[in-house]
Amino acid sequence: MIYLVEDDNSIRELVVYTLQSTGFEARGFACGADFWEGMKEDMPELVLLDVMLPDGDGFEFLEAARAFSDIPVLFLSARGEDEDRFRGL
Repeated sequence: MIYLVEDDNSIRELVVYTLQSTGFEARGFACGADFWEGMKEDMPELVLLDVMLPDGDGFEFLEAARAFSDIPVLFLSARGEDEDRFRGL
């Protein structure tokens, strides 16, 4: 299962559709709070995470997720400044 946390509805739907149409199980979430609810139902094998979310930034979200799990996380973002890249690593 792949989880996508992306607040932009169009992007979220496109990425989830693309993943599902290529054979992956995928779910999309509009915010971190929705993601945490989804985690109660099923543990993903991968998380695709936007940096700019309505209920916090993706970096804070990653820190919270790392506190209890080592699920791989890939950032998907329009932000490309070097500072953001280093912070994500």
